[in-house]
Amino acid sequence: MPRVTVIIPVYKAEQYLHACLDSVLNQTLTDIRVICVDDGSPDRCPQILDDYAAKDNRVTVIHQQNGGISAARTAAYPYIKSDYTLFVDDDDLIEPDLCEKAVALADSEQADVTYFFYNREFVMKKQTWKRSLKCPFTELNNKALLSYMMVWTKLWRSRFLLDNDIRCPAGPYHDDLFIQWKTFICNPKSVLLPKVMYHYRIHPASTFHEPSKKYLMKRPATFDLIKKMLVETGNYDGEWKKLFLHSKLEGLRKFYHNLPKDQKIKYLHMIKDSFGTDEQEYLLHGSDLKRQVRIFYYSLFGSRLAAAENTVYILLRKAEEAIRICRNKIIETLFVGWF
Repeated sequence: MPRVTVIIPVYKAEQYLHACLDSVLNQTLTDIRVICVDDGSPDRCPQILDDYAAKDNRVTVIHQQNGGISAARTAAYPYIKSDYTLFVDDDDLIEPDLCEKAVALADSEQADVTYFFYNREFVMKKQTWKRSLKCPFTELNNKALLSYMMVWTKLWRSRFLLDNDIRCPAGPYHDDLFIQWKTFICNPKSVLLPKVMYHYRIHPASTFHEPSKKYLMKRPATFDLIKKMLVETGNYDGEWKKLFLHSKLEGLRKFYHNLPKDQKIKYLHMIKDSFGTDEQEYLLHGSDLKRQVRIFYYSLFGSRLAAAENTVYILLRKAEEAIRICRNKIIETLFVGWF
């Protein structure tokens, strides 16, 4: 039985797929199995995957009709026959010793979930530069880990993953968010490998540059699904309830300003529809909510003063974004080869 199963959902990533697969197959821990799920990719990805499978018997390829990243990841579950499972996106890279170090730590600590750090790599037309994330947390707690919800920020013990059915149901849901909450309530033993092991590559075709439009529109329904799960499992009370409401109010507002105008109105209606008594109560009395979060919701529900403050905030955000875009263009144009 291999030590690690690496699951890679693949869709329209032919420009980045070779580098991704090479970083996985060149692991210092060679006892791995790689499950690549071609999610109906219309480019050369299916052929690239088949070529790799023909050359390396550790690679298994599943071809299926397009169903989205959650369906692609889930399609690989029946093939998990290993001690641990790792998820990697098709345009990202991992450090050569990720599997070796994460497995060693998980073995020694008998951990169900082993977290590690990642950095962002901005891939421009002529260059790539990295933005390393300074240590985002020094100890593991649920509030901190909500910022590390992506399934690829951790090595999973396969039995924990499968026995607890850690996956996202089919539907208009944000799978990373739901999976992190389901992981929380299963009370795993978690450990931290405090090193950058994963390289999240951001480029014009990545989901980051959509700018997370589809991902953001899924959030209200996902929080409704999480609440339903918490209620059904008897966890919608006390600190869990407080953490959920904080996460929901912060999470629904986050990235709202990145949406195009035609989607903002629809999204605001979705937020209003998902707002109940508990959310209203927490908005009024949740002591750890940021001021800007309160202003956003007061504005949404009719406060003129809050609406004015929110307008100022939006204008500042737009100015910051314009400066960021201008800075990136200058870097790309004038400093090629400096990174």
